[in-house]
Amino acid sequence: MHLRNEELTLLYNANNSRDRQTLAMAMTITSHINKQEVNSVNISGTMFRLMVDRLQTDPKRLLNKADLEYQRIHRGSEYNTAIWLEAIKRRPELLRAPVAMYRGKAIICDTPTSIFRLVGPASATA
Repeated sequence: MHLRNEELTLLYNANNSRDRQTLAMAMTITSHINKQEVNSVNISGTMFRLMVDRLQTDPKRLLNKADLEYQRIHRGSEYNTAIWLEAIKRRPELLRAPVAMYRGKAIICDTPTSIFRLVGPASATA
């Protein structure tokens, strides 16, 4: 896995309209986008771990806790990062929002326009 500083990496679910809108907004930042679409690519554990580390958060924070599967199977569980990645790979709907990395920063994109925090003067990391 090679990450380039000038390449925007986006972990997203193409079946979600907000995620597709976030991808469209990302394309206004740069044409160099590493698309990590959870339904069609094999997301590497290293990539996922790097995103979680740059966010400085628990991977559980990336999950949609309102999802019925989360409630039924995962609620209250404390798994390691690899297990959470497997849960997202099996059920992409568990991903709460797209996650983006660019120029050493990472953010959770709760709204499509939040992607612009990656290029703002005081970029937040979550």
